[in-house]
Amino acid sequence: MLYELSGVDFLKIGGDIKNYSSTWEGVCKTIYKSSSFGSELEKSNYYKNDLETILSSAKNDYEKTAFIFEFVKSKIKWNGFYSKYTDKGVKKAYKEGAGNAAEINLILTSMLRSAGINANPVLVSTKNNGIPLFPTLDGFNYVISKVDFSDGNYIILDATEKYATANILPYRTLNWYGREVFKNGDSKQVKLTPNSLTEDVNFLFVKIDEMGDVSGMFRKSLTDHNAMFYRQKNNVKKEEDVITSTEEKYGIEIENFKVLNAKNISKPIMQTVKFTGEDLIEEINGKLYFSPLLFLAKNENPFKSGERNFPVDFGMPWKDKYSASITIPDGYTVESYPEELAIGLPENMGVFQYKVVLKENKINLSSTTQINSSIIPPNYYSAIKEFYKQLVEKQTEKIILVKK
Repeated sequence: MLYELSGVDFLKIGGDIKNYSSTWEGVCKTIYKSSSFGSELEKSNYYKNDLETILSSAKNDYEKTAFIFEFVKSKIKWNGFYSKYTDKGVKKAYKEGAGNAAEINLILTSMLRSAGINANPVLVSTKNNGIPLFPTLDGFNYVISKVDFSDGNYIILDATEKYATANILPYRTLNWYGREVFKNGDSKQVKLTPNSLTEDVNFLFVKIDEMGDVSGMFRKSLTDHNAMFYRQKNNVKKEEDVITSTEEKYGIEIENFKVLNAKNISKPIMQTVKFTGEDLIEEINGKLYFSPLLFLAKNENPFKSGERNFPVDFGMPWKDKYSASITIPDGYTVESYPEELAIGLPENMGVFQYKVVLKENKINLSSTTQINSSIIPPNYYSAIKEFYKQLVEKQTEKIILVKK
């Protein structure tokens, strides 16, 4: 817990009371009046010619916003510094093509306003900076931008991250709520976490031979934050390095590897992998043992502590979905397989569903994990721990094949 000066009382020596951070109105007016914040927003001549070019083909406010957002992301690179105030100033940052978070996102907000878009800066406390629960000047260390459209919709933007899209903020900024600041010093709370689920959807097609070796293909689709995280991690690597790390992670040998939309951030990541594996099936006394999710099964509960005093922070709501189709070898039949399971967290915070269906020589599986709340309060820790315990047990439960 951190404290800061709220105000000074000079009444006893004939002066006045001077408030600094006793109300949100006072906090936001103080920040906005700063020469490194509000004054920077008013500057516009330095980008005037570029803005005219950007808007030349825009047909509506949504296109104007998208064009300006992509321009700022490509024009000014983030130097890695957090701040709600500019350092060298917006004009110099624009000219040099690099700046801190405030310089980049105040430029974005200013350009949007100059284009006739209803845009305002949003003060943010990053995840490593704590939660500003009460009016505070020092509690915010970052700034992003918010756009309100005439149809009632709004989006939040952060141009420091080149793979970010509308409402898909960098993980560092997904810290509960921000504070939108208006020109008159008024402000209001803005939710930073997305309402939609970021998805990881997997389709697994596998054939097992008589020796217990596996060949097959899996397809992965990643949306929203999952897609952004993939691009952040893998777009800086050579393809052969991505293939090697995937082989090591899953214990497979990749024969063919393909990724679509790695740089097209408007579309999901689509990954296709053709593979073989020699150590995915366990043979004991003539029987074959394996998890129907093979290398995609979650095999460890991340929650090991007996108790927890802090919330579980997932960052955003999410869904992991797995579908598998497994062809068993000729001469074998299924002796046993996992029973169906469906469990949920309290308050509709999450669900897990798992089902195996047998059809002739094929095993079909569907498994879905969905977390609807980005924050799980500590009083539900025992519930989330038990939830993951059952999830891991079910996903690692074996199918047993025996010879006919």
